[in-house]
Amino acid sequence: MVSVLLISTYEQGHQPLGVAAPAAALIAAGHDVTALDLAVESISSERLQSAASKADLIGISTPMHTAARLGIRIARQLEECSDRIVFYGLAANSLGELGLGRTISGDTDLQLVRLADGETTADIPLFDREPRPVPERVILPLIDQYARYRDADGGSHLAGYVEATRGCAHRCTHCPLTPIYAGRLRLNGAETVLADIDQQVAAGAEHITFGDPDFLNAPDLAMDLLRVASTRHAGATFDATIKVEHLIEHEHVLPEMAQLGVTFITSAFESVDDHLLELLDKGHTAADLDTALDLTERAGIALRPTWLPFTPWTSPEHFLALLQFVETRRLVDLTPPVQLGLRLLVPADSPLVEPMREMGSLTSYDEDGLTWNWRHEDPSMDTLQAEIAALAERQASFPEIKQAACQALGRAPWPDRPVPHVHRPGLTEDWFC
Repeated sequence: MVSVLLISTYEQGHQPLGVAAPAAALIAAGHDVTALDLAVESISSERLQSAASKADLIGISTPMHTAARLGIRIARQLEECSDRIVFYGLAANSLGELGLGRTISGDTDLQLVRLADGETTADIPLFDREPRPVPERVILPLIDQYARYRDADGGSHLAGYVEATRGCAHRCTHCPLTPIYAGRLRLNGAETVLADIDQQVAAGAEHITFGDPDFLNAPDLAMDLLRVASTRHAGATFDATIKVEHLIEHEHVLPEMAQLGVTFITSAFESVDDHLLELLDKGHTAADLDTALDLTERAGIALRPTWLPFTPWTSPEHFLALLQFVETRRLVDLTPPVQLGLRLLVPADSPLVEPMREMGSLTSYDEDGLTWNWRHEDPSMDTLQAEIAALAERQASFPEIKQAACQALGRAPWPDRPVPHVHRPGLTEDWFC
């Protein structure tokens, strides 16, 4: 038995499955596991150093770009422990050249067990079909310290988080899953997922997020999970992330999803530019966005789009068209300001590196930022992105952002379309990466 310390820095506001899942596998293998979630726990440098000094293996969870950047800071504080540090998760591959610890990606739970057992792991992502134990959540802070669910009346509810699958069946070129999973999809096991829901409801959760990259990658599994969970936990509500093309392909399940308690769906709209959507291999067109909005509205489910407004291919006209779309489709209340200032992240292994190099938009690689720096051929777009991001940081209103964009691009602003504020269900933590 060895002592393992698992550290989470950020996991989109929910209790970190990136710690709970591998902890269960490690404990089942006979190892001693402790955990720190620095997103909600105030940990002094001394306490961090003390916890690390007692661990034979230190795992830093990096399921996303933000977590990886924060993980770098933690690893540098624990530099003397680098021989015992392993970064694991979706963004771990970006950290291999920093010399701060080992990196593993793909399906990492059992790889961590192998490391704890004294075995070696491959330098390439590994995938398995082994069953998983129920995530170990008692070692984490209580769920009342994490983001909550707000219902349509503005009421606040404790929220839990599960994932029915690992990976994704699609290969969107800007998605961090694509370089790692390359279209692979693994099921986590219905009974394991349901047991995880059970334990979170027992801990007070009244709402459950299905955090899969796409909940309808495995539609039969998804619907079976919803049916059983809603039966076991009457009154519980749910949300999920679903691609536009799947909302259209599986439109027949949307009314049942609403009946089973799904109150909102997050969907990556990304852009209203068909050329960009094709470059990103999104599988939908701009016209499909209205179809998805119509289908979910008729089913009684709020649709929360996410956007990628600034890329080397985004023209001033297409950015303004995105703002018009948000306003005319009454999506202002569903669009956090941060979404309107996002800039394309280009990790070292992104499929977009070569196309961007060929078009001359790449400038340099930012090792600490874990992304390629790039510039738009129209300097005004880079200036605008910085301005919109600054406005978003101070939670500027949509009219302020629209006015700033039109002024910066030398366009006349179109008339405002004021609509009454309607509260839509959602989480208290805005989507981020």
